[in-house]
Amino acid sequence: MEEVDLLVLGSFVLTMDAQDRVLEDGGVAVRAGEIVAVGPRVELEGRYRPAETLCGGRRVLMPGLVDTYAHAGHGMIRGLFHPDHGWPAGELYWHATSERWWYAEALLAATERLRCGVTTGVSVVGATPARCDSPVFAEQGARAYAETGVRVVLGVGPPDPLFSHLEEPWSGSFLEGGHWVRRNFSYRDALQSSLETVRNWHGAAGGLVGVALAPPYLFGRHVEHRRHPQRLPTAEDAPDMLARAEELREHADHYGIQLHTHMFRGSVSFALKHFGAGVVSELLGPDVVIAHANGLLEPEVTTLGAAGCAVATVAYTHENLWYGLAPIPELIEAGATVTISSDGAAPYTSLDLWRELPRALWNQWLVRGNERILPPGVALRMITVEAARALGLGDRIGSLEVGKRADLIAVDLDRPHLVSGAFTPRLLVHYATGQDVDTVIVDGRVLLRDGRPTRIDPAEIVSLAHEEATLALERLGADEVGCYTQAFWNTRV
Repeated sequence: MEEVDLLVLGSFVLTMDAQDRVLEDGGVAVRAGEIVAVGPRVELEGRYRPAETLCGGRRVLMPGLVDTYAHAGHGMIRGLFHPDHGWPAGELYWHATSERWWYAEALLAATERLRCGVTTGVSVVGATPARCDSPVFAEQGARAYAETGVRVVLGVGPPDPLFSHLEEPWSGSFLEGGHWVRRNFSYRDALQSSLETVRNWHGAAGGLVGVALAPPYLFGRHVEHRRHPQRLPTAEDAPDMLARAEELREHADHYGIQLHTHMFRGSVSFALKHFGAGVVSELLGPDVVIAHANGLLEPEVTTLGAAGCAVATVAYTHENLWYGLAPIPELIEAGATVTISSDGAAPYTSLDLWRELPRALWNQWLVRGNERILPPGVALRMITVEAARALGLGDRIGSLEVGKRADLIAVDLDRPHLVSGAFTPRLLVHYATGQDVDTVIVDGRVLLRDGRPTRIDPAEIVSLAHEEATLALERLGADEVGCYTQAFWNTRV
């Protein structure tokens, strides 16, 4: 018999391969962090001698979930939100948070993702509204994720000069020797800080940490933000916008990394008009991830699809109210790789990616009046194999296939809301939550066993995060925080 490190067994195996195979009473064999076999349990047990056998019973084995878009920092300010003003993220992030705060927040986010079966996640640390005035903040995120063992793609990049979410001149505060020191910085400073993070961390921690350049608006923002006044770009801004976009494209090509950016209705149309279709096609490509994509016009959908871009849609966001839904079926038909993402741990959501599946489905069904427009199985692929492809990791993770890295999870079917004789994948899409995940394996390492993390102490992380969150809110000021909490009870505040 062949020796393997792990034999993971379950009553069902969702391979998420090209044939969407669902195996009953099957398993996965793992050696040196790689999947060496996927098949019926009886065959695997007859062929392999494992050092450890996991799961069994009523469990669903499937690839780890992949969250293609989320902002760092959100986990420490969730619940602090005003219906008119939003949240105080800008002032708090830039002038009330220390390196230790960002380390604690990243640990908290990685722990939440781990507990929910998200084995790979994007964490946008730079650009907006998080911090990019020094590489130390992204470094804290890289350290924290590496310690937990969860894969991460850090998004770093300078703010948008036309819509930065920052007061001018741009500045950030640092805790040095017990005192807060405020320093101004420029677009060029933030870009160099981001590139330093790329050089130091892309491919680090045995490949678990990746870095993407994440300019907030590669083609500018052309819809009005309802909470932050802005000047919409004009033709006079086009030359500078193009120069910045081309420079970012050059850096991404030089370092072999992705571009991760926001786009809403009008962004692509502006670029097509002022840059030209040929230039736009050179700036876009399969290595460009578009966050949101709400309200896109038909020519914009066609352009993104023809370029093979990836799109990280968000099911639960105020952009749905402001600009309309992302046209998911049309983007898929046009050739884009479309995913469902969380956007982060606040203000309305969590890093439990399971919760976004039924929301995304119902959004499309409600608007289209047709439940066949987006089948549940397509949504399940949008947080596994399609999401991995969107991040340029499709050859390594996202499905349970021989030769891929062993990133997989087990979902416990012995839960009251998961007991049914129905088709199991449909059951998962509509009813499963992160709390149903009891086993998580990343790169062949068991990170969650019987619902308990194996490498980290959640109690210590929660304690650290609570301490740092409290300190930051104290620095922000009671009057400022009170404004946001009062709006919870009073419609006129």
